[in-house]
Amino acid sequence: MEPTTTVYLQPAERITGDLETEYTRSMRRQFPSFGIGCLIYSAFYAFCLYKNTSGITYPFFVVGTLCCFFFSMKKLGVPFKKDSVFYIAGIVLLGISNCLTASLPILFMNKCGILLLSLILMLHTIYNDRAWNFPRYFTAVFQTIGSFFCCLISPFSDMVSYFDAEKKEKPGKKSYFLPALIGIVIAIPLLFCMTLLLVGADAVFENMLFRLIKTLNILEVIKILVVITVVFFSSYALLSALCRKDIKEKTEEKAGFDPVIAIVFTSLLSILYLVFSIVQILYLFIGNMKLPENYTYARYAREGFFQLLAVCVINLLLVLICLYLFRESKPLRVILAVICGCTFIMIFSSALRMIMYIDTYALTFLRLFVLWALAVIFLLMAGVTVFIFYSRFPLFLYGLAVVGICYTFLSFSKPDYLIAGYNLANGADYDYLSSLSADAAPAILDPSVNPYLISVEDMLEKTSVDENGYYTYPDYLDYYWMKSYYCKMEDCTKGMGIRDFNFSLYRAGKYVK
Repeated sequence: MEPTTTVYLQPAERITGDLETEYTRSMRRQFPSFGIGCLIYSAFYAFCLYKNTSGITYPFFVVGTLCCFFFSMKKLGVPFKKDSVFYIAGIVLLGISNCLTASLPILFMNKCGILLLSLILMLHTIYNDRAWNFPRYFTAVFQTIGSFFCCLISPFSDMVSYFDAEKKEKPGKKSYFLPALIGIVIAIPLLFCMTLLLVGADAVFENMLFRLIKTLNILEVIKILVVITVVFFSSYALLSALCRKDIKEKTEEKAGFDPVIAIVFTSLLSILYLVFSIVQILYLFIGNMKLPENYTYARYAREGFFQLLAVCVINLLLVLICLYLFRESKPLRVILAVICGCTFIMIFSSALRMIMYIDTYALTFLRLFVLWALAVIFLLMAGVTVFIFYSRFPLFLYGLAVVGICYTFLSFSKPDYLIAGYNLANGADYDYLSSLSADAAPAILDPSVNPYLISVEDMLEKTSVDENGYYTYPDYLDYYWMKSYYCKMEDCTKGMGIRDFNFSLYRAGKYVK
């Protein structure tokens, strides 16, 4: 909790068509600090992440980003809140996870998680968000994104304002920064055009220039400069958008819709859900009722888990919408509690069906993710159930903690390794195993885990070909999928340097040397 002495600024006021606050004025006054700081940060971004999506520099980039943000907040006079530690820990852990895994789905979700947590952390730091709920945070995130696009030219406007203020304060002092900058902007297109003309005028000059470009790899330099430019404008614009404080901190109590509307459609839905839940208990959980003709119990159990997952997600959103959009009503709360109870039964039904499906058709990332999602929905629904009867329950923070902690466990659990271990122990689709990431190498290429592998050397020998391109062993098919995976690991672990060092790829590389 932030100290009780913390003073929050009033909502922004409109001045000459722009949103002006003490923070925006402070940012303009300190333009050299923020401008140079964003430029240094953009170069740091390019060094850490340019053509490097999962290297060891990723956690350093995350920590550096947090340091830059809080340093900027300190320059603006924004106090640090102690409960921001939770968001910081989540962001740092996901950054560390990025250099420990090579799984593309996990890497993608890690980056989405880092972005979302960072936005929430920024809003939490700038605004007094104690009373905010799910809808308020949802709209605040999109308002901030909208302000971000409006502030993309802020570096230019702030620079002009800063030099105008300097000129007024010190009328006798001449500044060469702005004229020099204008000269550079004019010189760039002129140099480009004149270089093209001179290249066409002299073959020796053309040869010399192209040799220089080849040596310096000018194309890569241009790409890096583009990345630095984009990140510079983006980081400065994001700070400017936060400084505008154009989001109302206080949540207005709205009258809400007539609860009778919600009572009617939720009561009908609850009747449908109750009948469905009874069927699940009798058919699936107990299994003592007769199924339709030519319909086996195994087939019944393996069907419908994706549909049930969709219904569970819809129910979660439906209950939240009813709680936030309709006026409070005891009958409505009872009906919503019934829907929550039926949703728990659907979650168990979907999970049981998925487990039976995995038992028959092996484990994949999507099937494992569905089980994880069902567990998260169960915990979220439990929090919603508490919120139905206790409106002061901090549902947003609870939901954020549940998703954050559960996803962190998933991210660090190396799903591909778990999938490979399970499928090898139960006999699986080997084509799918050969498509797994480097996280699965300790299972697939380790004879102590893979019961079908005598040794890597034996596998390589039995999948070798003679001078005519024929396999030298008749049982090469037993090892063919392993050889495919081995070759993929051999390719992806080559040329790993200091910047893009990844622990998962490093461990996989030990099996292919």
